Amino acid sequence: MADIVLKYTLQSGDLLTKDSKEFIQGSASAIVFAFELLPLGLLFGAMSADVGLSATAAIGMSGLVFAGASQFLAITMLSAGASMTTIVLSTLFINLRHFLMSSYVAGVIPGRRLASYLPVGLFITDESFALASQRLGRNGKVSYYYIVGANLSIYVQWMIATLAGIWLGSALPGLADLGMQAALYALFAAILALSLSNWVDVLAAVLAAILAILFTIYGHPNLAVLLASLLASITMLGVQKWTHKSG
Repeated sequence: MADIVLKYTLQSGDLLTKDSKEFIQGSASAIVFAFELLPLGLLFGAMSADVGLSATAAIGMSGLVFAGASQFLAITMLSAGASMTTIVLSTLFINLRHFLMSSYVAGVIPGRRLASYLPVGLFITDESFALASQRLGRNGKVSYYYIVGANLSIYVQWMIATLAGIWLGSALPGLADLGMQAALYALFAAILALSLSNWVDVLAAVLAAILAILFTIYGHPNLAVLLASLLASITMLGVQKWTHKSG
């Protein structure tokens, strides 16, 4: 589907402006994530119904928070009776990476007014960041409209999936127990695959996986992924700088 849209866009000639083509290409490129976002959105909607969250609250969370992992954590903690302060702080901690992602993306599309960065920073996701990084690595640049197109495409997919999940969760109680959690792992595996463009990326991924396992085994399961990602990133950044100097 995405290939068809991209082919049509490239053949459209003067019918579309350059910015419009970039927007459409970004939107089309993000369609690949529908296979992961749909079951995740269905799962979130179903879990929301199971824990007694109203449809309005669930839709509002997807529309305003727009962060899958944080939303799953929030409703899990909500069902366990956690305080709102604890939930907010926990989800904020998980989403700290968005500051890094949005700052990085803003750096590769400089020279725009502050307000124009809102569709980039507010809607950035792991998926759209992976697409932007992949395009930057392949073409040496990535356009503002490509990123906005990818962001909004993923946002629309997530909202549609959430609505469908709420409806199915209400109609079919217990839907959240069907094992769709595996879709979350499939999603991050797809994101990781898009990001592996050289040997440094591969080594960083392997190192992060090993560290995460070790942290989990030795009593830090809640911080395992965060600490492993941070240490692997710092280590491989040092290796990359050292190899550049040596070369």
